[in-house]
Amino acid sequence: MDSSDAIVQGTSNDAAVSRESAARLGYINDPFIRHFVKRPLRRAPLINRGTHSRFDGVQRILRQFIQQTRGSDEHACGQIVVLGAGMDTSYFLLRQQGLLPHRYFEIDFSDITAKKAATIYKSSALRALLPQNTVVAEGGSELHSAEYSLLAGDLREFESLVVPKLMARGFDCTEPTLFLSECVLIYLDPQHSDAIIEWITANIAHAGILTYEQILPTDRFGQMMIENLRARGLELRGLHAYPTLQSNSQRFLDLGWHSAVAVDLATYHEQLLKDSERERLAKIEFLDEWEEFMLLAQHYAFTFAYTSQSSHFAHMDIGKPN
Repeated sequence: MDSSDAIVQGTSNDAAVSRESAARLGYINDPFIRHFVKRPLRRAPLINRGTHSRFDGVQRILRQFIQQTRGSDEHACGQIVVLGAGMDTSYFLLRQQGLLPHRYFEIDFSDITAKKAATIYKSSALRALLPQNTVVAEGGSELHSAEYSLLAGDLREFESLVVPKLMARGFDCTEPTLFLSECVLIYLDPQHSDAIIEWITANIAHAGILTYEQILPTDRFGQMMIENLRARGLELRGLHAYPTLQSNSQRFLDLGWHSAVAVDLATYHEQLLKDSERERLAKIEFLDEWEEFMLLAQHYAFTFAYTSQSSHFAHMDIGKPN
């Protein structure tokens, strides 16, 4: 494994630690993330607040998609594909609430998927939520079932390696499909992330995507953010290709996608969270680094885009309430 790949893989643990901190303190409701964190840490209030907004935005879109793709008989259709899933627990949260799509796929490097599969099987709470027909595959690095698949793959080889694995597990290009990517595409060279989006564009008639990425590399805070990451051996390879809200949405519109909207985390927190929710968060911890939090939040953004005017996606919006 390339050393830079190993460092990027380490970001999945950082995200899990932040999520566990926010869950333990009551910012978010995620009873499963603790199983994936061996050494819990209490993050600073501004990190916990940002983790809440990130979690809220992702869960909002996932739930909207499932609601829009369920038939009148409550029969689930549609597919969710998580690119660079890391230790994300969304499958278990949705399964616990009976809100699953027809199929749910998670993709990441084999070292990460092997660790995740082992953790799932060590936990009776997680194992109980797997479909009954789940089998361990590929030497313990994959989980296969009709409804949920954890797949090992390098996203830089999306069409040649990942797509065949998806197809082998029942992926259907004719079904409405939501892709999710949290701080993943930005670590790829633009040629590789563009190739993923171009494949989706060419092969799936009714597709949507939610990305969560860093933005604004050229101002003082952005430069400091890049320098801090470089000191850890991390390079945001796609940041300068898509540095702004406008460029993040335009990359999809340029490929003919029907709609693309980008919103930074500061706007999401201030305008799209309910007043009552912000009041609840304020009671958990006092946030005395307010200006720093807003500056940080301005450098992260959601982008939600979809390819067609299908009713499945036309009624979804990152700004719509849960």
